[in-house]
Formats: sequence, structure tokens, C-alpha cells
Amino acid sequence: MARVSLALALLASVSGCIAPSVRYARPSGAVIGPGVYRVPRGWDYRKDYRLPVPRLQQIVQSYIGTPYRYGGTSRKGLDCSGLVSVVYRELNRAKLPRSTRRLKKLGTVVSRGEARAGDLAFFTLGHRGIVDHVGICLGGERFAHASSSRGVTYSSLGDDYYRGRLVFVRRLF
Repeated sequence: MARVSLALALLASVSGCIAPSVRYARPSGAVIGPGVYRVPRGWDYRKDYRLPVPRLQQIVQSYIGTPYRYGGTSRKGLDCSGLVSVVYRELNRAKLPRSTRRLKKLGTVVSRGEARAGDLAFFTLGHRGIVDHVGICLGGERFAHASSSRGVTYSSLGDDYYRGRLVFVRRLF
């Protein structure tokens, strides 16, 4: 397995892109999760990589009102990471990790002020200070998430409740 990883790293450095079987990478080149994007050499998270924002918003809107179900990944019920997973699968067939714990390792941290549509916002809602909730930024302060009391809904990063619990925002691409 180590030889395969080394071979993929060498291929990436020669070709200028991460090999198709290696989907997400930290800027250092360390693989951290599955997906469908190749990260080009010189990748800069501040640039606009043309995420189809209207399509993203349309997909998210189609899930608004879906009831909360822990571990859910269908229109019958979703949890927060399930929402992220199904939205990105519909958007561009991305196979993102299915847990907040793994999702929080993808991409690059950006400030709340730099958040844009498609970024993931991570929160600590429990009392232990552990990142345990994720939502999809939709532009401005607005984000969508699966609330255990309201199901899939829109909220604002500026709301007192979420502003105080926001840990970081990550840009996947």
C-alpha cells in the first residue's frame, strides 16, 4: 500500500495533477479523503473554481423540510453529514466522507468573512467542545444544515446561536 501511495505521489508531481484515484489532498500533497476532484499544481483556495452555485442552491432547496434522522442519507431522513454527502453526490457525483469527523479534515480553512457558496461550516453544538455539526454555506451568512429539531433548514452564520458555536469554515475546492 505504501508503494502505491508513493507511486501516486510521484505521478502527481510529474503530471501536475493528483491521480484520478486520489481525490482530495492537503496542499502538502497528503491524501485525506475520497471525492472526485483533482487538485491542480498551484491550487489556490481563494480562486473561483466555478462551483455551479445555482445548481447547489437548487439541490439544497429540494431537501429543505426533510426530517432529521441520525445516520440518514435519503429523502426519508438526513443527519448533518448525510445532507452534505447527498448534496455533493447529486451536484457532481462526489463521494465525500460520511461523518463530520472525517469531513472536517477536507479542504482548507477560510475565515467566516471569506465563506462562499459550497464551503462547509463546522460547529460544536455539544458541551464537550468537539466539532459535531456541519452545514453547507450558500453565500453571504446563509447556510443549510440538518437540525435535529427542524430537519433540513436554512440558518445564518450571524445568528447568536451559531456565531458562538462556529469552529471553522473549510473550502473543499
